[in-house]
Amino acid sequence: LRLMSRDPDPDDEILIEMNRIGGSMEVRAISTSDGLEIVFTAPSNAPRGDVEKLARAKLAYVRKKSEGQKMQEGEGSVGPQKPGGKRGLIA
Repeated sequence: LRLMSRDPDPDDEILIEMNRIGGSMEVRAISTSDGLEIVFTAPSNAPRGDVEKLARAKLAYVRKKSEGQKMQEGEGSVGPQKPGGKRGLIA
């Protein structure tokens, strides 16, 4: 399913795949502009418009979080900062 964006960038489109699994629906969304992919679960009776809105919001959240980590890593740090001021990887 190809969806055109209602966001400010008219060239941004996302591809959405929905697979029903019992009473749930696995949703996979990919941004065509940067290839970012997210996967989440939604109720199988959720309106398609709501699923699209949620997919766009999750893509924006992951993109913003990823950009923040890149900036942090660019400042010479070894990895993201853990609670308590310690450095290392958070899995």
